[in-house]
Amino acid sequence: MRGGAAWPFARDRRLAVEAFLAASAGLALLAQVHGLEVLTLAGLALLVAATLLLSVQAPVGPVPVGYAVVIALAGLLRAGEFFPVAALGVLLTVLPLLARYDHVEAGRLVVRWGAASFVAGGAAALSAYLVPGPSPMRTLLHVGVAGVSFLAADLASRNWRPMANGARTRLHQAAPVYVSLLCGAGLIAVAYNEDGVWMAIVAGLPLVLTRFAFDRYAAAEEAYRQTIKALSIVPEVAGVTPLGHGERSAVYAVAMARELGLPDDATERVATAARLHHIGYVTLDDPQDAHNANRLLLARLGGDILRETEFLADVGDLIESVHDDTRLVTREAAVVRVATTFDDMILENPERAPGALELLAFNQSGPYGAAAVLALRRILEVDPAVLDRAVASGAPMTEAAAASKALHG
Repeated sequence: MRGGAAWPFARDRRLAVEAFLAASAGLALLAQVHGLEVLTLAGLALLVAATLLLSVQAPVGPVPVGYAVVIALAGLLRAGEFFPVAALGVLLTVLPLLARYDHVEAGRLVVRWGAASFVAGGAAALSAYLVPGPSPMRTLLHVGVAGVSFLAADLASRNWRPMANGARTRLHQAAPVYVSLLCGAGLIAVAYNEDGVWMAIVAGLPLVLTRFAFDRYAAAEEAYRQTIKALSIVPEVAGVTPLGHGERSAVYAVAMARELGLPDDATERVATAARLHHIGYVTLDDPQDAHNANRLLLARLGGDILRETEFLADVGDLIESVHDDTRLVTREAAVVRVATTFDDMILENPERAPGALELLAFNQSGPYGAAAVLALRRILEVDPAVLDRAVASGAPMTEAAAASKALHG
């Protein structure tokens, strides 16, 4: 249950960002009055809170723009100033987070941000002690040490509690957005040291552009995923394959690909092939002909359909090899073949999994097929919840069909 229905933040998190930014600017102006300089730290805390709530949609999930602000402050402020600012800034995000997430997820984010800020502050303090001085190069050094420490802590915390689908965050996935934020932090810190607050604000503008660029990339990726899902349900809606079969098969295929150590591009390819392996069946005039149709011919037709798109040409080739017993089976083809056959056997009944595994193992003749079945066996032993995740991934189709039947039946 989300805890923010009574708060205005629940309607639009931008309200919290705007409120914090306005309050931060107001305190910065008041701090110019003699004797009120302490308000500068309060204003910085509000700035930290606002930017932590402003996220970049990266391949590893949302990454706050505030990471760059925290890293820059770690390199600029003394330890006695940085730690209170960072702690207050993180605490101020609690209510807006509770408006959007449940208590567990909000707590995880607060702990992640707080721990990473503490690590960054300690690393920056040690760096400043060993290499003191405000020169641009030394400022960059302090910010770099703080940034690497902060981002390493963030990556470690993401992998300590991985995503619900079991995927772990890999460094090469996080690197583009991490490097962008680290460079932005260094630019802000050097600009502030050289020309003050206004130049630091100007130096922060590239972060805004970075956010828009990553958001556009994330939107393109989401459009790609939705296109694949839309294509995958066509044979299911036509009654050629069981409802939810493509999504469930993709869950098993991804899990096996990771267990076998396939690279990310191959893992993405087998997931897409698992979703679309029956796309050739849409060429049938009557779905009832599917059981007697030439499976290899339909696979080639499906491959031709995907090759027409160009960006799915490699998936079309993979689908053909999955259905063509005369070809030399590759690891990717074996993974897709085992994943789809396994789901055909158990559908939405996880209790059938042990028997399905034994039948799969008995029917494998090649080394890659045997390795794929062994990988699936290890997955089910270590992470049996993969069966529930697979069923849940296909549930929208089965539930929609059940609701439609109940409505019209």
